[in-house]
Amino acid sequence: MNKSTRGMSRRQFLKNSAAAAIGAAVAPAFVRDAFAATRDRVTIYHSSVADNMNPYKHSSSPIYGQWQHVFEPLVEYNYKKKDYDGILADSWQFDGKRWVIKLKKGIKFHNGAPLTAKDVAFSIERMKDEKSGSLQGSNFKDVTEIQTPDDLTAIFITKQPLAIFLDRLENRFIINKAAVEKYGAEWEQHPIGTGAYRFVSYQRGGNFVFTRNDDYWGGKANVKEAVFKKVTEDAARLAALESGQCDFINNVPVHEVARLEKHPRVKVDKVEGLRMFLLAFNVAYKPFDNKLVRQAANYAVDADSIVKNIFEGIGYANHGPVGSNVVGADPKLKRYPYDPKKSQELLAAAGYPNGCDIKLYYSAGRYPKDTEVCQVVAAQMAKGGFRVDVVSQEWATFWETTGVNGGKLPFYYIGRGSLTDADTLYDQYFRTGTTKRTNYSNPEFDKLVEEEQKTPDMKKRTAFLQQAGKILMDEVPYIPLYNLADIYAMAKNVNWKIRPDEKVLTWDMAVK
Repeated sequence: MNKSTRGMSRRQFLKNSAAAAIGAAVAPAFVRDAFAATRDRVTIYHSSVADNMNPYKHSSSPIYGQWQHVFEPLVEYNYKKKDYDGILADSWQFDGKRWVIKLKKGIKFHNGAPLTAKDVAFSIERMKDEKSGSLQGSNFKDVTEIQTPDDLTAIFITKQPLAIFLDRLENRFIINKAAVEKYGAEWEQHPIGTGAYRFVSYQRGGNFVFTRNDDYWGGKANVKEAVFKKVTEDAARLAALESGQCDFINNVPVHEVARLEKHPRVKVDKVEGLRMFLLAFNVAYKPFDNKLVRQAANYAVDADSIVKNIFEGIGYANHGPVGSNVVGADPKLKRYPYDPKKSQELLAAAGYPNGCDIKLYYSAGRYPKDTEVCQVVAAQMAKGGFRVDVVSQEWATFWETTGVNGGKLPFYYIGRGSLTDADTLYDQYFRTGTTKRTNYSNPEFDKLVEEEQKTPDMKKRTAFLQQAGKILMDEVPYIPLYNLADIYAMAKNVNWKIRPDEKVLTWDMAVK
């Protein structure tokens, strides 16, 4: 130990070391010597930043928030009024198998081209095309045709009446048809949207940079430049914020909240998150093709204990197939109680009297304390007769067609963000043919999902969702876990409008 570090606490030593490591990886232009954000630039160190330049090659709430600086959706859910706001859409009408969307007048892309219905149709068709690298096509599997009778009208024709179509449109960003056709295969290097910010540069694993669109149709943002840098290690993000290297971080560990709240240059903000965490089974793989094994696993995991001991009680265990504040939740449905002995008995009945070996996949640093969670889950399941090998993968490998979305992972830890309606989870993970994520198939369940999706009466629709949830709690193609509080920290001179959907939107920030 040299003279400068002699007498330094272990915490301070680790903090300084982490800050130095970050500094070495950041381009000189982003090295900071101040302890406050400015209106010229806000630097955000985030655990999840886009892994590629295709705005459709992901389905992740935080990354939606980053791309939303450049591109915009037709509608967006307003969590306070529990209804949809029009963004690019001025109005909409549900008419049987038709949804008629009217666009706002006068909106222009960053290249000066006017937004038209043809851009909307082109964007949705591109999302539907898996060959383009899109992971968002399942949202429009029921759309058979998109009509564009005039520049400001897009008409979506669906296989059946689709009452939940606005949910499918949220986070579906509209790109400029002419720009894609101009740049061809290179279009991803020239992202042109209608958003409050323009694209500047991207470096995989490095910086995602946007600059303010001073001609934005919705008014000029307070902050001129936004820099997102991917930093998956909690300690590194904390060190960067406390040393003034960045202005804003996400996924603040719960055990650091009290300390950060005393920091003279930092403040903490938190909100009950909409991301539901679960352990998903792919039933195409043994032993998870056996319902008794899946039930055994549910008896072997203690979500309440995880919330209490890992997240210091700042979380909300799911005591049914979805959280209690989600549309379609049923208070009569309960999670499986923690009972390792019952788990062992079910394993034996399933043909595994000596237990079984499984692998639990996750992506370290993607979610709060995910490594600790998976290690505790493995220890809990061991008492129930499972021998669990915990495997971490890089997010792109874990999530894309090489992993979850390609149906390649038998058992994995995941969070489904922005979950306000049970249909979103049920359709995306468990409806036959929608996805390879679980390969679960049940005709009775499919019929209930089909019925609720075409039912505009919310009371009747909720009843269908509750019946579907009952099937899931019997078949258990997953282990429901919990929702957490989303915890952020930032420089004290940054004010922002916190959201429950994990999006960090720079135009919602004001720098004093």
